[in-house]
Amino acid sequence: MPLTFPLRHISIRVPWHDAKWDGSVCLDPLGNSACLKLNAIAEHKDEDAEADLVGWRFEDLDQAQVPPCLKERGAFMSPRPIPIEYDHPYRLTQPDEFGRFKPTIVGHPAYSAPGLPFRWMVKGRVRHAQEATPPRAR
Repeated sequence: MPLTFPLRHISIRVPWHDAKWDGSVCLDPLGNSACLKLNAIAEHKDEDAEADLVGWRFEDLDQAQVPPCLKERGAFMSPRPIPIEYDHPYRLTQPDEFGRFKPTIVGHPAYSAPGLPFRWMVKGRVRHAQEATPPRAR
C-alpha cells in the first residue's frame, strides 16, 4: 500500500526582525526579545556581540559572528542571497545514520523562504505519523 499524506498547508516559523528580514543583524538586538521565544535562538544568542554588529549584512560576517536567528529563518524573504552554514541536527545524536554529514554552506536565493521539516518527517517516523493521522473527510 503506497503511503499517502494529508496535504493541507505549509508553515514556516520566522523570528521577528526589526529591519524587515533584510539579511542583516537587527537594529536593536538588545530590545528584540521576541526572538527569544525560539529555543535555538535563546540558547545561543549573544546580545552584546550582536549589538556590536548592528545593521551588518549576514554575508559580510564570519560564520562564528552570525547570530543564531539566521538558521531560524532570520533572513526570511531577504532581497539578497544569503549563505547559511548548516550542521545536520541529528549528526551528533544519531551518528550511525547522520554522522557522515559535514557542516555545509547552503546559498539561499534572494526572496526565498527556507523551510525545515519537522521531526516526524524523518523516514523512520513517517509510518508512525501516518498511522496517527486520521483519514481526511471526503
